[in-house]
Amino acid sequence: MAPPKTKKKRRRTHNRVTLEDIAQRCEVSKATVSRVLNDHLNEFPVSEEMINRVKTAAAELGYRPNRLARAIRNQRTNLIGLSFIHIDHQHMTADQIAYENQVMGLFANSIISHPGFSSYDLVIHDRIESAASPLLEGDFKSDLLEGMIYLTPSDHHREFLDFASKDFPIVLLGQIEGAESKVPCIDINNRKMAQKAVLHLIENGRKNILMLIPEKLQHINCIQDRIKGYSDALDHASIPRSDHLIKTVRSLKEQVDELFSNLDNIDEIDAIFCPTDDLAALCIPAAKALGKKVPDDIAIIGFDDLPIANHTSPPLSTVRRPTDKQAHAAIDLLLKILKKEIPYEPGFHEIDTNIIVRGSTVST
Repeated sequence: MAPPKTKKKRRRTHNRVTLEDIAQRCEVSKATVSRVLNDHLNEFPVSEEMINRVKTAAAELGYRPNRLARAIRNQRTNLIGLSFIHIDHQHMTADQIAYENQVMGLFANSIISHPGFSSYDLVIHDRIESAASPLLEGDFKSDLLEGMIYLTPSDHHREFLDFASKDFPIVLLGQIEGAESKVPCIDINNRKMAQKAVLHLIENGRKNILMLIPEKLQHINCIQDRIKGYSDALDHASIPRSDHLIKTVRSLKEQVDELFSNLDNIDEIDAIFCPTDDLAALCIPAAKALGKKVPDDIAIIGFDDLPIANHTSPPLSTVRRPTDKQAHAAIDLLLKILKKEIPYEPGFHEIDTNIIVRGSTVST
């Protein structure tokens, strides 16, 4: 009679440290290790000494949790989406592409660096908006993502407001009209800060203030708010609003140079407000080319405090857009909602900011 076959132990085909490895090191059950590392200590009492022992062993062995197994077990993916509007490289200038990529990188890095984000993964959601068709719930991957931070909102595509819920919380980075009544919105007050920027010019003796509006970005809600802030400042100072002091132009050097050369009122203009730094930066050499001194003849102020603002001559005064503070506040709020520390409630959360005064508005 042949001896019974012994069951061969399956050979490990990878070097991943498992719960069983930690259990053997600590001489406890695999279940105990799981309770400690998954913070399920309320299911069965575990001594403080054992908790420290298990965590120390996990650190020494280099244990990393199996995200897939945890997702299946807990019915949670721990994936958070960061939604950006799709960048169409074929219809954007190099400056616009660089600006959008820079914004994406700044927000993503600020979110990932949040101390509470370590147990989550970030998924970039490339949002394609089409005039022909609205976005559907499936486009937001609500069956995969636990929540979403929504960036670059557009008034033309407000569908996300209908899909946001306590089961799929969306935090809006930015603002569009009425959004704060449906979702939590986190942003600076663009209208108020634009008003302060223009008042800074007025307080320094400027009265004929040209506003240049970036043609490709004029539909974006924050730009519209900054345009309104310009008018608010003029009203506050009792300066009549003049249509010939409001121009729309593409943020391209040749386009800005051409506009300046065709300004029949250039000698009247003593200041320029631009809702973006890249456009404001182009105004400095264009004004100099016409023999105007910056800021003595024409003071120039932008908005966003992008790196380019420090590299113009003279350096550009601007409104700081604290990307890191905005992103940190957004992920902090979303994580608290996901952990059920706070309810999912709509409202506007204003991020404080300030004007950065440099040589383009005040002589140094």
